[in-house]
Amino acid sequence: MTVTDSLQFPVATALAVDDIVIVAMTMEMARKVVRVHRDALPDSRTALMGEAYLVAFIDWFCRGHHGCIALVALNIEGAVVGYVIGAPLGYSRALSRHLFWISAAAVIARPWLFFRKEFRYGVLERFRLVLGGSAPHQPAPALPAPTMSLVAIGVAPAERGKKIGLRLLLTFEKRARELQMQSLRLSTRPDNAVACQLYERCGWRSFSASDELKYYFRIFTEQSAGNS
Repeated sequence: MTVTDSLQFPVATALAVDDIVIVAMTMEMARKVVRVHRDALPDSRTALMGEAYLVAFIDWFCRGHHGCIALVALNIEGAVVGYVIGAPLGYSRALSRHLFWISAAAVIARPWLFFRKEFRYGVLERFRLVLGGSAPHQPAPALPAPTMSLVAIGVAPAERGKKIGLRLLLTFEKRARELQMQSLRLSTRPDNAVACQLYERCGWRSFSASDELKYYFRIFTEQSAGNS
């Protein structure tokens, strides 16, 4: 029995090439996704917050809250070798409330992380959202709504070079279309050259950059108009 025979895929977005299949994330897969995330993005804020926080973070997307997308890449043996998660724009407050107490415990246990500017900024932003504040204004083009945010994407280090990231991104875009999304956006570190090249190759456009983050967007309606 193959991997695709043994799994039921609840959304019609499977993409299988060279024994890699993209499927919807299940709760059983979430723990494996945590390991891939930690190995692929060891310096990310979510990884630095510790195991308990990272499990709760991935779990929130896996449960499909607020129209989330959570996909994994499996190899022929059924091992998780990559993942992508996202949610409609505006998800941050709901996620911050869900993670509030876990975030507080993680910060208390790791006070030294506040010496890292990006960590301090991210944690304070989440606490501000929980307390009813608004997210900091980010320069952005006028994107047609609804907009899906790509929150994280990662590939196990040992599996890189097999275009798994490309397959995950294409399947993410297809699923977003099925959910009637009109546009996409994401942020990444500006020194993450591999990720930036992937997004630009797939038609994403940069609209803002700082020392900490570089922002990209993609508008589906533009492509549809060009094909009409």
